[in-house]
Amino acid sequence: MYLHGREVKFRRTVLGNCEIAEMSPKKDINRFDELLKGDYMTSQNAAAKFMVALSKGYEMNQRFENPDYEMNPLTVEEALLLDGDDFNELFTEALTAFTGDKPTVEAEPVKEKGKNAERDSE
Repeated sequence: MYLHGREVKFRRTVLGNCEIAEMSPKKDINRFDELLKGDYMTSQNAAAKFMVALSKGYEMNQRFENPDYEMNPLTVEEALLLDGDDFNELFTEALTAFTGDKPTVEAEPVKEKGKNAERDSE
């Protein structure tokens, strides 16, 4: 997603996992979603920090791949200044990077028509 003249991307890293675990109940990353189910202020702040951790993971990875790369990770303030729709869209992108889920399209094989299909089925 493009924000303020740059594309914000996300990457799940051990550092990001540690930062997410640090803010999770009992420092258990598997309980992070409890924060998202809390009151509005708690859930939005947790979501912003989640996005920041994953943005930092992407940016740091880019810097190590290319030492000339200038890091510009998302900040909490920048995330919280988005409107609701943009915030949700950005959070969805971060969540996709975190879970590793990618949208997939299932396709069924094309059924052949005509004489060749009849001959091949015999």
